[in-house]
Amino acid sequence: MRILTLCVSLMSTCLVSSCQQDTPKPASTELSATRWMLTEVEAVPISLSSYSDTYRSYIQFDAGSRATAGLAPCNSFSGTFTQGATAGQLTISQQGSTRTTCPAQTIEDNYLAALPKTVRYEISGRELRLYDATNSTKPLLLFTAAE
Repeated sequence: MRILTLCVSLMSTCLVSSCQQDTPKPASTELSATRWMLTEVEAVPISLSSYSDTYRSYIQFDAGSRATAGLAPCNSFSGTFTQGATAGQLTISQQGSTRTTCPAQTIEDNYLAALPKTVRYEISGRELRLYDATNSTKPLLLFTAAE
């Protein structure tokens, strides 16, 4: 009888804990503690932003405010992000940006359009890869940690 009571108690505990809501995990320190320099947009290598070597395109994630901020080839931008309950899940909002045009406008448009398509990320060494829902092997965006 004791074994049966113990089993029922254990099963009840497991069922109750499995009914708890998934809450977003705190932002990965690795993701948020780094300035990520843009190196590739949809398989197109990016060497510099349109400004100069001093102002290369990047994105940063602020864990406290869940805010994104960055520089695209022509304009600065900002928005928000959320990490899911499962490791590697990432959602990035549509980014608001300034409105300057430049010769790299097509690259910027592709960069900013890819950010809200993000559903997953991977960090490997000094590299950040952002993926959309349709392709799990080829990243939409590729970044390298700033030095």
